[in-house]
Amino acid sequence: MLLIERAGHLPQLLHSRTLSKDQFQALSRTTFNMRDEEKLSTFVQSERARSNGFIRRICQLVIAIVAFCWLTLGLGSCPVPMRRFNYGNAGQLGVASSLENAFLEALDENLAGNWSEKYTSVPHLAGQGVELVNWTAAKYEEYGLSTSVETFDIYLNYPVENGLSLLEKGRNGTFVAYRASLEEDSLPEDPTTSGDDLIPAFHGYSATGNVTAGYVFVNYGTKEDFELLKSQKVDVTDKIAIARYGKIFRGLKVKFAQEAGCVGVLIYSDPGDDFYQEAKGDKPYPEGPARNPSSLQRGSVQFLSEMPGDPTTPGYPSQGDVERADPKGRIADIPSLPISHKEVLPILKKLNNHGLSGPKIGGDKWKGGLQGFEYWTGPSPDHSLNLYNNQSYDIRPIHNVYGNITGTNPSEGYILIGNHRDAWIKGGASDPNSGSAAMLEVIRAFHQLQLSGWKPRKTIMFASWDGEEYALLGSTEFGEKFADDLKANCLAYLNVDVAASGKKLDIQASPFLNRVLNESLHLVDYPFGGSLHEHFFEKRDKFGILGSGSDYTVFLEHLGIPSVDMGFGNGPNDPVYHYHSNYDSYHWMSTMADPGFKLHNTLARYLGLVALRLTERKVIPTEIAAYASEMEQYFQALVERVPNKWLSVAAGGCHRTISDIITSMENQFAAFVENAKVFDTRAEALQSKWDASKNLPFWKRFALNYRIKGLNYKLRYFERHFLHQKGLDGRSWFKHVVYAAGRDTGYQGFAFPGLKEALDDDDVYAFVRWLKIIRRKLKGLNDSYEE
Repeated sequence: MLLIERAGHLPQLLHSRTLSKDQFQALSRTTFNMRDEEKLSTFVQSERARSNGFIRRICQLVIAIVAFCWLTLGLGSCPVPMRRFNYGNAGQLGVASSLENAFLEALDENLAGNWSEKYTSVPHLAGQGVELVNWTAAKYEEYGLSTSVETFDIYLNYPVENGLSLLEKGRNGTFVAYRASLEEDSLPEDPTTSGDDLIPAFHGYSATGNVTAGYVFVNYGTKEDFELLKSQKVDVTDKIAIARYGKIFRGLKVKFAQEAGCVGVLIYSDPGDDFYQEAKGDKPYPEGPARNPSSLQRGSVQFLSEMPGDPTTPGYPSQGDVERADPKGRIADIPSLPISHKEVLPILKKLNNHGLSGPKIGGDKWKGGLQGFEYWTGPSPDHSLNLYNNQSYDIRPIHNVYGNITGTNPSEGYILIGNHRDAWIKGGASDPNSGSAAMLEVIRAFHQLQLSGWKPRKTIMFASWDGEEYALLGSTEFGEKFADDLKANCLAYLNVDVAASGKKLDIQASPFLNRVLNESLHLVDYPFGGSLHEHFFEKRDKFGILGSGSDYTVFLEHLGIPSVDMGFGNGPNDPVYHYHSNYDSYHWMSTMADPGFKLHNTLARYLGLVALRLTERKVIPTEIAAYASEMEQYFQALVERVPNKWLSVAAGGCHRTISDIITSMENQFAAFVENAKVFDTRAEALQSKWDASKNLPFWKRFALNYRIKGLNYKLRYFERHFLHQKGLDGRSWFKHVVYAAGRDTGYQGFAFPGLKEALDDDDVYAFVRWLKIIRRKLKGLNDSYEE
């Protein structure tokens, strides 16, 4: 029967934004072709016997459709009466809605200092600090979250013993001229710096080893530094490399040293890289803002730009009796240790007048701030080092804590907010527990809204990750385990790692989130005057590019989920940040970095507002044109680097050259920018209609709802368009073709990494291949988003 056929097609058609012309005609025309009255009479009599059952089915169907509409429009019942906050004026720049004002008022009572003191009270190395796992889960439950704890089984190392001795040749043979303690000074003013539960100096994923060898100074240990040494005939083979922290991720310093033939690595923090320095008359912590001379930086030396996560389970989750791969090539083969600049100085002084002068071969970039060391490369013929590093490797559990606020319309996807809990030391007041405190404040404020009857439109999930410091472990394993669900339903990932180490707000993000990030900046006051927007854009014109080094990596660069990382970083005039040191403590935070925990509170306000804007607006708040414009700018910057000799190289098919393909792509970019503008205009119009739709007839609001669903569907999967299943060359885990961590930097992010690396490698064929890959992505987007 036609009516049954129409009813049967209805659920399927309701999921379409519009009906095609053919579908409309099929539903409009009758299939009854009765030639005479007799046939019609026979037909009516034959149907009469089934009429009661037919009507019953129609009633059931109508009830089902009404129930379906009720739920999909987010009008279902709630356990408590829902408070209807006014959100209609949230689209006005600089104007907070009543919901947002209620959230901000809930944070007028600032408890961030309480949470900071708790999180820094016990050691919580990855896989340890179970007390804080349980406490975090209990707070989540107290503040109304549906809470769970998940365990992953990770290949991890813990320190056993270490040692470092300077050996010197004498008349009677070689003797120990100096032995480093590899310990930080205990400070009476700072209780976190003493006790029998301090974590020794070590590197995560460093190799066990006991090596005795000559040593060389390699500056920052970048790829360029090692290439310079090679070009100057400085032999680093079978030597221990001494590098200073900075420029690139520490794991890549070890990787490049290993590739150059070194047998061990020492890494120290050079005071010349600090704004405040004892050499300039500044007092060190705890008396002043300069670096404490005994401060040393622990950290991971895993090869981050190759692949984060458990190095024995590449691309799949580490749980239970899982197949383990050899981690070689993803972690170091040579031992390494961190050391303070106070204890490395006697060692480096022995290199003076040996080898080459660093400032002469490398300029000012090879000159630091150590007093008494003239930054010679070495080696010294009379001195060597004995480096002893004993690490215990095993499969060990780590613990993620999750908490959910279920939205009124879970079908619209969810927002994920995360911070890692683990730290290299007992403290970790800045990294990561300033972020832990800020996120808990957001949860507490949301709980106050829930007590008023509020529920978010979209589900909000919070995650306290474990194991971030070693290799982004908890987040990566979670992302690999739940990849399908995340790609299908996660709208955005909001990351806060270091919420406060200084007064300078830093934001790196997918351009998909630019709009909501910018809008929210206008709504928060900067503690030292003006708005956050005025502060952030005082010397910058856009948000930064995400690279790696924190938990957003798996979400953006592996799964294609729009992500952001935010926090107040260390800038000029801020006290030196004792990164991964015992001095990243509650005492340092409360007396120097953020007295009164005002920056913690400010970051919590900003993070919460971004989450609210993402969850409460019916149309996903983004501007695709902004993303398109940024892509176009980054592409043009790379085109300017293309050698002229490449432009005439044949690129395959109809005698096309690289120049032809670049021109074609420039046209595609221009078209995409225009298509995106039209799409953004349509999205904004639909949001305006929805805001004004409360008095519309139910069926009109129902139809509008499904138009918005169709548009939101495109927006939710927009970032996924940029995933390339085969991944980047040589590191297939990274699948995003627009943004990725730098291959040779680790932390720093770059746009169009495939093209950039082809240019860096002078590989014209790889460049052509990546041009074609990106062109296909652009064409697909234009086909999808054009009118």
